Amino acid sequence: MSGPETYHLAHTARCKLSMAADRPDRNLRFILGHAFTLDKLMLRLVEIESESSSDDDERAPDDDDDPPTRSAQRVSFRSGHAKPVSVSRKRSPPPPTQPPEENEDEEEYADEGIDEDDEGGLSLRRFESASAKPPRMIQDFDGADEDEDADEPKSPPPVPPQAELEAITEGPDDGDLVDLYESVKRCPCHGEGHNSPDVVKAWDIPRKGENHTKRMAVVQVAA
Repeated sequence: MSGPETYHLAHTARCKLSMAADRPDRNLRFILGHAFTLDKLMLRLVEIESESSSDDDERAPDDDDDPPTRSAQRVSFRSGHAKPVSVSRKRSPPPPTQPPEENEDEEEYADEGIDEDDEGGLSLRRFESASAKPPRMIQDFDGADEDEDADEPKSPPPVPPQAELEAITEGPDDGDLVDLYESVKRCPCHGEGHNSPDVVKAWDIPRKGENHTKRMAVVQVAA
């Protein structure tokens, strides 16, 4: 995956994460999924930047090479003589290697100890390893499917009748809804060339019933 593609996917994951977190009926599973995706993409961006920097370092000329250092010699001068004398430390000879000792006595003692254990009634026992035991079965709870169904997003509320919509549009419009629509419309997550209409006015529809998390609005589209 190239760098521009990774940047585009990271921006898309960030936008989806912020939109999922700002929703009043936020779903924790969706938020964690977008967060994990964003973390993986950020790690990929770090790898791409490190690879590009290493390539630049390899192409640059190595002008900072230090000249080879010469080993210093210790020179002492005697009185009346101009001839230098180098002093070097003599290495001590390595210690003589000792021949390996025979372990016959130890083997005899070990055999005697085994015989004494057998006489005392002690014997070796073999225990069953954990890998030989059958794995424990995980019970399948019927409530797992119900929990997954409960996490799914709820359906949108029903549309009010036409008479109620006309009464709402006769009142004052809501400019914050228009600004929110424009901010979502300009997000690069939707890609280029999307056919989103231009909204002139918007009216918020009052929420009724049990579903108070969804918002609905009536909009006036520019001609």
